[in-house]
Amino acid sequence: MQDEDGFPLSAVYAVLFLLGAALGIWGAFLVPLRLPGGIEGLSDVLALVGNIAVGFFAARGARSVPAAAMPGLGWLIAVLAVGSFVRPADEVVIPSKIGSDPGIGTVGTLYLLLGAVGAVVAILLANRDRMRWENNTNGTGAKRT
Repeated sequence: MQDEDGFPLSAVYAVLFLLGAALGIWGAFLVPLRLPGGIEGLSDVLALVGNIAVGFFAARGARSVPAAAMPGLGWLIAVLAVGSFVRPADEVVIPSKIGSDPGIGTVGTLYLLLGAVGAVVAILLANRDRMRWENNTNGTGAKRT
């Protein structure tokens, strides 16, 4: 399948999937980070805002709802792989608790939740704009009220 410019959408989807995976891995390693002043949760903000922004702009650029889903899928698979599957038994990327930092478990749990919410929001925003894309493609230009 190609868009109207002849560029293969499968290549676009693959790049978006890899971008989502990169965001997921980067954010997973930021879970234990504390900013100056003891502020934690940068990874949570990146998970939510990053997945929404990348999915939203991907859907706008490709004019495709699946394009909005690809970064979220890449993020989810990467986070699950880094968080549970690809590690020795004594190493953890997203910790559930650390004795000296009791709030890190909450940050890790919110990271997983907010990243998934961000991916869903991006898909919902793309689905909302789908009718406008179809109207512009068909040449009707009719506005919905």
